[in-house]
Amino acid sequence: MNSSPRVLFVAWQCRANRAIYPVARLLVRGESPRYEFAYVHGVRDALRHGFSPFARMRRLDRVYLSDELFPLFGNRVMSPSRPDFLEHLERLGLDAPADPILVLGRSEGRKVTDNLEIFVPPDFDEASGSWVYSAFARGIRHIAGAEEAIRELRPGDRLAIERDIGNDWDARALLMLGASRARVGFVPHTLVEDLDRVLDLGAPVGALVLRVNPDPAPVQQRLLVQIRAQHVEGFQPLATLRYQALASSSSRESAKPVLPGR
Repeated sequence: MNSSPRVLFVAWQCRANRAIYPVARLLVRGESPRYEFAYVHGVRDALRHGFSPFARMRRLDRVYLSDELFPLFGNRVMSPSRPDFLEHLERLGLDAPADPILVLGRSEGRKVTDNLEIFVPPDFDEASGSWVYSAFARGIRHIAGAEEAIRELRPGDRLAIERDIGNDWDARALLMLGASRARVGFVPHTLVEDLDRVLDLGAPVGALVLRVNPDPAPVQQRLLVQIRAQHVEGFQPLATLRYQALASSSSRESAKPVLPGR
């Protein structure tokens, strides 16, 4: 499933409490203007913990439209002119040429200079009746023996996903377990709410290894997986209020689309 996503979400991590909040949503439209940016309800919690709205997009009750990818997103996509661009695509499990939106969603858009992260809603696989998420394993450097266990993995290997009972840092953490129950990483926090809900409803959740990227790939891109959550009645991904656009609750008169900077 390498189709380009039509929706991207932006999450912000508070440095003080390490909590992660969804703050905004980008839609890729089928008409001009091509891109639509709006803040989501989760931004209100983020504001209480120190988040500041993005430059030139300060109004929370506005929808921003542009035919060009907003700098917030465009600055997180590696230029195809860079000599290591093809290597970058390979680490992401993508072939050239690749849609910048797909590259952005797969790479998660993380930069060492801030605490933002891009994530993508899952695809629905009708053949298996499951929701499919692609993601890199997290927390590898914090798990003793994880790097060694990951080196033994191969594409197509199955991973179990279980709650990390007794995790004092994050009570909702979900572990990825390889052969012999070796701990190889954590599910990204941006996916935990969805997957936790599926587990609560009694449906199975597991993962397949897509790629293992050895050194010198950064450790945060060491293990690329495809997470599958079996659909169950009562579940819809990213359905809670905090993922819904703030501007959609305003009238079209009070939340007219505006271009950045206007």
